[in-house]
Amino acid sequence: MRILRRLLLISFLALLPLTPATAADPLEVRVVIVTAFEIGDDSGDRAGEFQAWATITPDILPFPAGYRHLRYDPASHVLLLSTGIGTNRAATSTMALGQDPRFDLTHAYWIIAAIAGADPNRAPVGSAVWVGDVVDTDYGYAIDPREAPKGWTTGMFPRDRSAPYQGEHGDARYNLFPLNKGLRDWAFARTGAITIPDQPALRTIRAAYRAYPAAQQAPLVLRGAEASGQTFWHGALLNSHVEKWVDYWTGGKDQFLVTAMEDTGVINALAALGRIGRADPDRLLVLRTASNFSVPPAGTGAAESLAAEAKGLSALQPSLDAAFLIGLPIVTELAGNWSRYRDTVPGGPTGDHPVSSP
Repeated sequence: MRILRRLLLISFLALLPLTPATAADPLEVRVVIVTAFEIGDDSGDRAGEFQAWATITPDILPFPAGYRHLRYDPASHVLLLSTGIGTNRAATSTMALGQDPRFDLTHAYWIIAAIAGADPNRAPVGSAVWVGDVVDTDYGYAIDPREAPKGWTTGMFPRDRSAPYQGEHGDARYNLFPLNKGLRDWAFARTGAITIPDQPALRTIRAAYRAYPAAQQAPLVLRGAEASGQTFWHGALLNSHVEKWVDYWTGGKDQFLVTAMEDTGVINALAALGRIGRADPDRLLVLRTASNFSVPPAGTGAAESLAAEAKGLSALQPSLDAAFLIGLPIVTELAGNWSRYRDTVPGGPTGDHPVSSP
C-alpha cells in the first residue's frame, strides 16, 4: 500500500508545471529605443545612431538572434536595440526581441530614433520629424520609365492599378502604415519648441540649396510622413515621384518630409507581436532626423551627389545630436512617470485611452 501511495504521489507531481526556482522574472521594459546602425564601437569612435543612447543604458546584454548586443538601464527600465540596416533586418531583430523571454515588453513604448533624408521642398536639413504615416515605396509594379507610355513621369504604380497615382488607392495593407497620431502629436507637443542647434555644417549644406525656400530654414521639430523602402534613392525625379506617391497613399493628409529605411519592418513585426500579446503596436513612435537632402544641390548630378553621400553623410553628427536631443525628453517622461503611462497611452488616438494587458 505504501508503494502504491508513493507511485500515486510521483504521478501527481509529474503533472504539475515546472517552475524552476532559479528562473528569473523577465526584466520590465518601459521604453525600447530602436536604432538601425552603428559604425563601430558603443563609444569612443565615430558615432552612429546607437552611441548617444548607449550613454544612458549601461548594461550590455547578449543578443545572439540580432545583429548587435542590447543595452539596458535597470534604473529606468530602458532597453536599446540596434536592428541592423534595412527593412528585413529590422523586422527580424524586432521579432527576435519581442519573443525573447528575458523581457516583459507588454506595456513597453517603442521609439525609433534614426536618421533620414529630407525633402528640400518641405524640410531643412538637421530637422527632427515625428512621423504620423509610413508609406512603403517598394511594394507595387515597376517598369523601366524608358518603356513607359507617353505622359508617364515614373514607371512605378500600385499593384492593383494600371497607371501611376491612378484614382484613389485600393488595398493599402502593403503600402500605408498609419501610426498612432495621438501619441505622435503628444510627443510633438512636448518637444516642438525645443531649439535644435544650427551647426555650421547645416548652414554650409543649406547654402547650396538656395532654390528651395523650405531648405533655407534653421532645423525644426516637425510632423509629417515618411517614405520607407529598402533602397537608398536620390535625385529630383525620384523625389518628385515619392512626393506624389506619399500623397496618393495618405490622401494628402500627412505630407512627405523624410525618406528612410527599416520602419515598415519594425511596424510589421510589432503588429505580429501584438497579435500574440507580446507587445502593443499602438505604442510606437517614429522620430527621424535629416542627415542629408534627397535631391542634389544645384549644378551637381544625382549620381555624383549620391556618391558623395555614400562617402560620408554631410550632416550625420548634427542629425544624431538632434535625435538624442528631441527623443530623450520623451524617453525620460515615459519611463520616469510609469504609473501614469503604463496602462494609459498619452494622446490618444482621440485623447488618453486605457490599454488592457494582454
